Amino acid sequence: MTKSVRLPALRCLRYEVALNGWRILKQTINDFSLWRLIEYPWCTEALDLRRGDLVLDIGTGTATYPHMLAREGVNTVILELDADRVRWQLRKAQATARRGDGAIYPVVADATALPIRDGAARRVSAISSLEHIPDDQAVGREIGRILADDGAAVISIPYTRSERRHFFKGIRPFRQVERNAFVQEGKAGSFFRFYDDQAIARTYIAPSGGRVVRWGAFGRRILNGRYHETRLTKYWRRYVLKDWLLAMLVHPLEERFGTGTEPLYVMFKIVKN
Repeated sequence: MTKSVRLPALRCLRYEVALNGWRILKQTINDFSLWRLIEYPWCTEALDLRRGDLVLDIGTGTATYPHMLAREGVNTVILELDADRVRWQLRKAQATARRGDGAIYPVVADATALPIRDGAARRVSAISSLEHIPDDQAVGREIGRILADDGAAVISIPYTRSERRHFFKGIRPFRQVERNAFVQEGKAGSFFRFYDDQAIARTYIAPSGGRVVRWGAFGRRILNGRYHETRLTKYWRRYVLKDWLLAMLVHPLEERFGTGTEPLYVMFKIVKN
């Protein structure tokens, strides 16, 4: 049997340097930082990938995750609404592709009306993207529609156990527009939503007719409460090696001993029945 694809954090970091140059170690781009060093390894393992497999990635933006998968021989369809970002992905793929890499297919697509036929997708990923889409109910229905029987969707989204009343309070000007939803003032369209357990079930699990078979979380008292949502967040995109150390050392300890505190994000795998 073909060996499973894995993307441990150190390999993600190495690929990010290969794709964007050594400068990212000082000032990272594409928001590649602590959370990505946790999400990419977890989501890749949850997708249960082999070389030659195809992943549909929703809301990719300018993330380099598909390019990391390509280096492992995995093919990826990028589904992104912003045409400029799709062109960026195409240029990046053309500039960095190597013989034997998986293929990357950047497509301009609306996640609320995906240009994919019913039941065509065996693997779908959405990493820190769905929280920015106001009509998330439509997105959930679309994910359920395109998933094949026994197909898997791996999703990471912001989380609250009940209700979130502020985001980046005292750091950045986010205005609450509805329960657990915020818009950044001065930045048109910068929408951000948190999900509780009921919202996750209603929005993403029920429309798929599936079940959650794997669950993870990150960003608790130390990584979020004492770093990310503090003034220290100004270092979020700087000195990415510190984030690798945090992902390797602090994150596992938080998830073992700190589960009494609320995580900032959850990651889960849905398998369609």
